[in-house]
Amino acid sequence: MKFAVVTLGSAGDLHPFLAIARELVRRGHDVQLLSQAPYENQSLAEGVPFRAVVDAAAHERTLKHPLLWHPLHGFGVLWRHLAVPAIEPTCEALGELAHSASASAERLTVLASPLAAGARFARERWPNQIRLLAGYTAPMGLRSIEDPMFLGAWRVPQWMPSSGRRMLWRLLDRWKLEPMARPALQRWQNQWQTPEIKSSAFGDWLHSPDGGIALYPREFAAVPQAWQQRDVVQTGFPLFEPEHQKPPPTGLAEFIRRHPRYVLLYPGSAAMAARRFSDLVLPTCRKLGLPTVVLSPHLHGQSAAQALDASSDVFAIDQAPLGQLLPRACLFVHHGGIGSVAQALRHAVPQLIFASAYDQFENGYRVAELEGGDWTPLAEAGISSVSSMLSSLLSRATFAESSEMKPSSLALADASIPNAQTCDFLEGRSGA
Repeated sequence: MKFAVVTLGSAGDLHPFLAIARELVRRGHDVQLLSQAPYENQSLAEGVPFRAVVDAAAHERTLKHPLLWHPLHGFGVLWRHLAVPAIEPTCEALGELAHSASASAERLTVLASPLAAGARFARERWPNQIRLLAGYTAPMGLRSIEDPMFLGAWRVPQWMPSSGRRMLWRLLDRWKLEPMARPALQRWQNQWQTPEIKSSAFGDWLHSPDGGIALYPREFAAVPQAWQQRDVVQTGFPLFEPEHQKPPPTGLAEFIRRHPRYVLLYPGSAAMAARRFSDLVLPTCRKLGLPTVVLSPHLHGQSAAQALDASSDVFAIDQAPLGQLLPRACLFVHHGGIGSVAQALRHAVPQLIFASAYDQFENGYRVAELEGGDWTPLAEAGISSVSSMLSSLLSRATFAESSEMKPSSLALADASIPNAQTCDFLEGRSGA
């Protein structure tokens, strides 16, 4: 079978789709991954053919934009600087792949992030040649009026009736999302002579009429009934670990030998708030006598990095798979990206989440509801509150260890099962 997998965003957005693409390749299918140019080497290293639909300049411009992680304006940055430039290259690439599949009497199956508007246009232009399934990596991707409902950092009060919740979505569309999205969508609709977009772009049109896959387990969040009726099925977290892992950084093994239980601090692969993370967490860890591993490429050249290097209780590394570091961690402090959440739940490590934008607020809320950790908006975090949350979570983790309890029911013995279920569904099998 012929597949295309399309994703846009940070490494956290790439990895779930790359894990699925790799499994499809392993099964013998003809697969191509479409994403930003800087991800090509990683894709090829996993054995997945790659095609760039966003060049390196646009990628860097997006990740370095000062408002990328703003709770209100961040999505506009992502849309204008990454999603819109990818529309035409994505659509044309999928058209070529679809025509190639048709020559072999096949239909191209596409798994795409809802942000990949080019994939939606391709489905409109060649409906008989493309089967498009949207891949939702986090619950926020499925707009709903069910509780919990988040608009940015704000959780809509539980008491608000359905009519009020629908009105909030209409207001958000009218005053922010539609004015932002319509000019680009209208341009390509006119050029390609596709049907008029009459509904909400983000609430309806960008979601494929062929259905989709919720790439997270029911225990984390169930698919809302309205989306089940639109043929959105549910599998599980597509956990990613590199096939060929690099050796651990020099000195890490010795640090872990001296400190067998440590706090793992990870501000995220595209975080611009790494310094704030370290300023909030490291003083408290030192006060509590907690050794810390800091995973971030964003501290080099800063005074914080010098402080890290000077401390015998802190080990700083640029990059390493979370799967190498989490099994020995007693606490995981991170930004709330869904990939990090999934890895922590897999390894049953308590989490402290500092949410900045996108799905991070709702992810943090759901982790807390599962009693897998705690969360706070990064903008509201202070030394005193962080110290209190750290102490509470560590006490909870100590109790769980002494009583042989796991802090989460989502620990997975076999992380490959969700990937296999997702690929079964993409292949047209039942059971997802």
